[in-house]
Amino acid sequence: MIELENVLSHISQQFNPETDTQTKDKNVDKAHNHLVRVTLDCYKLLWVNLYEQLKRIEEDDSIRKLGLNISESDFLMKSQELRLLAQEARRKEMVSVGLNPLASIDLYKEVVRKGYELIDSIGENKIEEIKSLKGFISTKEFITGMVMGVFAGLISGYLLSFV
Repeated sequence: MIELENVLSHISQQFNPETDTQTKDKNVDKAHNHLVRVTLDCYKLLWVNLYEQLKRIEEDDSIRKLGLNISESDFLMKSQELRLLAQEARRKEMVSVGLNPLASIDLYKEVVRKGYELIDSIGENKIEEIKSLKGFISTKEFITGMVMGVFAGLISGYLLSFV
């Protein structure tokens, strides 16, 4: 938010009648630099959000993993490749600090694109079907347990009546 505010502050100097052309040009350059920085920050925030979602899937119980439209091994392999790409983007960002902030934006853009591809490999319909089936199985187990309990109670009551 601060970077966006800085962009607007520098752009607003274009409309300041007391500012000379050279200062206006410098402010446009500064606004551009802030805009690049905010773009980079947004991609990094997207990556953090995607990473957290992917981590929850990896650590989640089998329901999310069963809902994948790709094999679990492919999912884990692509997740690892994605982490390596994110590390490469971060390294490139650190190397180009102050020199060329645009250098790492393309890598972060690729990280986010691939992250969304992995997130999209989760079939939400499959997950709903699995949850429904799990609920049905739980209900069936409960009813079976109740019937067996009543049946066992009747048998034991019948047997105790002879004692």
